[in-house]
Amino acid sequence: MPSRTYAEQKILRGLTPHTLAHVSQLLEVAPLLRLSSGRRTAQRNREVGGSPRSWHLRGRAVDLIGPEWDLTRAAGEAWALRVGHHCTGPEEVLLEYLGGPRQHLHVAW
Repeated sequence: MPSRTYAEQKILRGLTPHTLAHVSQLLEVAPLLRLSSGRRTAQRNREVGGSPRSWHLRGRAVDLIGPEWDLTRAAGEAWALRVGHHCTGPEEVLLEYLGGPRQHLHVAW
């Protein structure tokens, strides 16, 4: 797996333990993807146009960037990955803005 940037390491530190376990699994199967967002403050969430009830506010969501093919494959993997016997998987898996400069994969657990 590629080493993570300081910004990505900071994102990882802000996640809940359960979310961190999922993200770690997802990055193992899609190592070329980069983390672009994780836990957000309410102010930052408003600035980026996030939902007032965003999973990002609780450290339960990440946004990942990378090539469209890798994002699409990772979306399928996100639905399938489980971190424990009773784990039900993600709450949301959204491919957003595909084909554009803001394309990303949003996953919430």
